Amino acid sequence: MSYVKPSLISKSSGSAENKSFEVIVMDVNDIASFPVRNANGVTMVNNYVMKTGKYITKIQVSTSKTSLPVTSEGEEDNVSISSLPEFSVPGSSLDFEEFVANWTNKSVIVGVQVGACGGGSAFYRMFGSQCAPLSLLLEGQNNNDATMNLAKFQQFAKTNLMPGRYTGTFTLATVTDTVAADATVVDATDGQGEYQLTVNTTATIITDITNAVTNGKYTLLGSGGAEPATIENGGNFHLAGGVDWQGLAGDTITFNALDAGSADHFFVETSRT
Repeated sequence: MSYVKPSLISKSSGSAENKSFEVIVMDVNDIASFPVRNANGVTMVNNYVMKTGKYITKIQVSTSKTSLPVTSEGEEDNVSISSLPEFSVPGSSLDFEEFVANWTNKSVIVGVQVGACGGGSAFYRMFGSQCAPLSLLLEGQNNNDATMNLAKFQQFAKTNLMPGRYTGTFTLATVTDTVAADATVVDATDGQGEYQLTVNTTATIITDITNAVTNGKYTLLGSGGAEPATIENGGNFHLAGGVDWQGLAGDTITFNALDAGSADHFFVETSRT
């Protein structure tokens, strides 16, 4: 299905966008598979899947100084889009200096969560791609006025892609929580993110995710084993194409939690690997 031209593009609020104080950074070479974009070219479908043993890095920044400019340049019929996200990192910790030392000249993708504080549905603005990644450029200040670092991410390769909108989850160094063997319910008290299933001792069907939040994103990581957990289409789960999911080793499935009333939720599959 191709892009359908709208009859009206309505205006939205021009006030400053709510941005998270945590920035997601990924090395392109650590990513096993990338989300694709839908026919309209901005919304990203499926998850970033990291290679075994690889994970994202988070940087805490000064939110009020975050800048996410997008520009275009070129001649008639040859216009390209580029991004230059910038983040102010207060102080000059050893962790950050080592980050700069080891991430300079790397091919990078950067994500910033927006909208989480405004009552709407949060998503990540994703900058850089496999073909047009970002590169870290540093500007530091250390004088009588302040100690801070400005982390700029330059996109040297030209592209026709706008920054993407991503609503999936990210692989951290540690999972959000581990689900006990033979459990039929996943407790999401620890928040959105990845939940590692455990090898079961008997046939197990997962029937619900409790303590979820509306529009929360939850990824289950398969355990494998002789009795991998199964999720069946129906009940609390709406699976893509009505196809059941089995938690084999290395397999994942991600859900978006929708309000079902009475503080309950039902879960719509957004991607699986």
